[in-house]
Amino acid sequence: MRASRLLSLLLHLQVRGQVTGPELAARLQVSERTVQRDVEALAAAGIPIRSVRGPAGGYSLPGGYRTRLTGLGAAEAQALAFLGLSGAAEALGLSDQLNAAQHKLWAALSGDAREHADRSAQRFHLDPVRWYGSAEPTPALAGVAEAVWLDRRLRLRYAARGGTARERVVDPLGLVLAAGDWYLVARRDGARRTYRISRVLGAQALDEAADRPAGYDLAADWADARSQLESRHELVTVTVLADPAVLPGLRRVVAVAGQHLVDVAATEPVRLEVPFEGLAWAATALLGLGAGIEVLAPASLRERLAAEARAVADRYR
Repeated sequence: MRASRLLSLLLHLQVRGQVTGPELAARLQVSERTVQRDVEALAAAGIPIRSVRGPAGGYSLPGGYRTRLTGLGAAEAQALAFLGLSGAAEALGLSDQLNAAQHKLWAALSGDAREHADRSAQRFHLDPVRWYGSAEPTPALAGVAEAVWLDRRLRLRYAARGGTARERVVDPLGLVLAAGDWYLVARRDGARRTYRISRVLGAQALDEAADRPAGYDLAADWADARSQLESRHELVTVTVLADPAVLPGLRRVVAVAGQHLVDVAATEPVRLEVPFEGLAWAATALLGLGAGIEVLAPASLRERLAAEARAVADRYR
């Protein structure tokens, strides 16, 4: 444990140049006195750490000093897939390994390479979570992830759409984080299945090896599954008159095939013909956009929205 902490301290100094005692203590989750003892131990081992006194002081390494102890361990290498996705790494219990791997990668850089990496990290940030929403609870995620990593067959208790819990044995192929929600891609009875992790009530890795196709490509398979899902519904065309303020919301609810038709940068009301995945969804989605949008056609949908609006007005009268 201490050896790992000493290495983390050394790599942190190598990456940052000079760091205060309180910063190191917070980073390593120890007391400042422990940091001081660790620094003394490293100095005794021949590492040229300097102690700088005063308000702007701290600990530093002389320019040009580099440790070669930057090899990645197995768990750290596993965590590298989540670079830029710290929330996903934390959900899978890999945040510590990811932090360690990032420090080792930064420590391995020098000169212009580190400057460019720092500049990029300061100016670009990836946030895959949707707006105005919190992550769904996924208590079974760790168990599912273990089976995926070990290529073990998985027994699931899964809440079907009707609310009934059913048991299934599947061959897990991979986990996908999409718009803040976790999904398991698996095979069952020879066919691809997609399971929302928040609806997994229990997960148990079995002793049997999972049947994983040779050369399986998770990204390509997920793209195919998503494309099939998005094209499964019969589309209906709806003509609307929309105020500029509702255009971003309209773009989110129309079918994928018609999202390019909605110009969210428009500054005047626009007349659009856009596709929806069925009249029922169109009615629900367009009601949610309020008075900023008017349905012009089809007549049946316009009449349905008018009836719904009257019913809502009567309810709150």
